[in-house]
Amino acid sequence: MIVIEYLTKEDLQIHSFIIEEPELNLYPTAQQGLMNWLVEKCTAGENDLTITTHSPYILASCNLLMEAYKVWQDRPELAAEIEKIVPRASWINPDEFSAYYVADGTVRSIQDERTDLIGGNELDAVSGQISDAFRKLLRLKKQPA
Repeated sequence: MIVIEYLTKEDLQIHSFIIEEPELNLYPTAQQGLMNWLVEKCTAGENDLTITTHSPYILASCNLLMEAYKVWQDRPELAAEIEKIVPRASWINPDEFSAYYVADGTVRSIQDERTDLIGGNELDAVSGQISDAFRKLLRLKKQPA
């Protein structure tokens, strides 16, 4: 954060920031706050930001930042209300955003073409698997002995 703060403070040079796993050792609320800050600092002007992550919270935060931009595009008169929910400096234009899933030597987009948001993907699939396993255990528990 110190390096980013230094590089983005009154610097006219364009930077490409690449950050690996920013979520490490952070609670979900801290991950969301960090994403707001990273987008604000690292995408100002012509700068760009690339993040690698395994965190569904980081992806959900990206969706929130894009949705704020989309609501503003549709309803510019609500800008002040939107800003109360999501800081304007963190809004992401979906046209300037891409999200990919990399596995087994393949890369594929995980952005939904209709909504421009990140759709369901393998990173949050484990939640469904855990819920399914939990329901199976509850059914076993309720079976007559």
